[in-house]
Amino acid sequence: MEIRVALALFVVLCGALGGRALSDGAKRRAEALRYLTEATRRLRVHMTSMFEPVPVALEHAGCELFSTVAQAMEGGVSAEAAWERVRDRATKRGGILDSLTDADREALDRMFAGLGQTGREEQDLLLSSVAEALEIQHRLAREKLKESDKLYGTLGLLIGLMLALIVI
Repeated sequence: MEIRVALALFVVLCGALGGRALSDGAKRRAEALRYLTEATRRLRVHMTSMFEPVPVALEHAGCELFSTVAQAMEGGVSAEAAWERVRDRATKRGGILDSLTDADREALDRMFAGLGQTGREEQDLLLSSVAEALEIQHRLAREKLKESDKLYGTLGLLIGLMLALIVI
């Protein structure tokens, strides 16, 4: 009987932890979007106020992803081409952007497609609109995170309890 109770507690714990693991994707997405929004705002300042070239501004934006794109631009590669190379690695499972949705990635695609292609005013508009789009996506991600935390946490616990009842 004691073994069954211990097993039942273990099953409940596994169910609760499983539910938490399911909601982790939403948490990673919200954190990534907050990080990218802040980095895009810093990039805007470096490009439009400090008049830094694209690779230098990307390095100074304080974002590992943007720095990687800047390094991929060596040899005169455009920001768009460098982003395409980096994006494939970053969005694969286990990559820094693996939890982003298509809408999130579209905003980044739009930014890198236009980065360094026009004058200061157009760059300011582009970076402002991308930062705004990422901020909207971040708000949606936070709302989804609240939902998924409640849903998956409770669901995991309930499944664990149900399996524990079967074990006992």
